[in-house]
Amino acid sequence: MAIRKTLTSIVLAGALALGVTGCRNNSEYIYNGKIGEDQVTLIEKPHFFISDENLLTVTKSDGRVIKYIDISNSDLKLEYVEITADGQTTRYIKSDEVGKPILGEAQKQFDVYIQQIKEIRIYQGLDSLK
Repeated sequence: MAIRKTLTSIVLAGALALGVTGCRNNSEYIYNGKIGEDQVTLIEKPHFFISDENLLTVTKSDGRVIKYIDISNSDLKLEYVEITADGQTTRYIKSDEVGKPILGEAQKQFDVYIQQIKEIRIYQGLDSLK
């Protein structure tokens, strides 16, 4: 019984170490605020044993909600996008023929939001030093 408990502790400690060191951290992009007319929120959702997930949610002035999801090693490359309009949600993934061009355009939009968030965060930090 004691050996089993010790082995369990060793395995859990090793897994925790691998999980923590194996993930990239994009916390510099965490954001909740307005960018132009859009309400923008970017959160990082940690997942144990797998890569973290970056979730950028953009609520447009017309009520559409677009979720840009990066789950592959937090590399800021989208795996899928979800668009909710008129109460219906549609998911597009990069591995299908319909999703490829949509993900291509979504990636461009995502990159612009990431750049804008970065600029806002830098400005806020510099402003707080004054």
